[in-house]
Amino acid sequence: MSVLVSTLVFANETVEPGESASAVAVTNCSGSSVVKVFYKAEQAGTVKVSIFSKDNSLVFTETMKRVSGFLRPYNFSGLSAGEYTIQVKDSNGTRTETIDYTAGKIEKQISLVKLPEEGKYLLSINSKASDVINVNIYNDANQLIHSQEKKIERNFAEVLNIKDINRFTIEVSDSNGVLKSVKN
Repeated sequence: MSVLVSTLVFANETVEPGESASAVAVTNCSGSSVVKVFYKAEQAGTVKVSIFSKDNSLVFTETMKRVSGFLRPYNFSGLSAGEYTIQVKDSNGTRTETIDYTAGKIEKQISLVKLPEEGKYLLSINSKASDVINVNIYNDANQLIHSQEKKIERNFAEVLNIKDINRFTIEVSDSNGVLKSVKN
């Protein structure tokens, strides 16, 4: 698990020379109502973390100045069950992760992170139970070009290689319809 988290924390987006990059990962220990946000950047700057409910209401926000990396815990125990979006803004842009919070516990975390190598994405799933996930990739005309179904046992990680396709959408769903998607 620590290797996976390290990979997520230090997986930077591809950037042009001269620009700085940053990476964000959101994780949760099984059975805990504490969600951890990992952030790492090449240069120190101002970072704003915001948490929104499903209806896009702001639940919490904080701004940190002159930081190049951090690990912040956020306690969801006082919140109602439902979908929440964690948004991290810095000078490199905005990154968001959506989580499902139920009964004081996050049941499943699906994360897609663009890796530095061209066309590669890290798909990671942290789950309390085994499940079946579907990974679909669509081209720019929204035509299905790849589909796979995988049975996972609790935690799962895989690198998706999409080098030869310029524009695409990756969608990951589970048996309950929890969906995560990335557009390129």
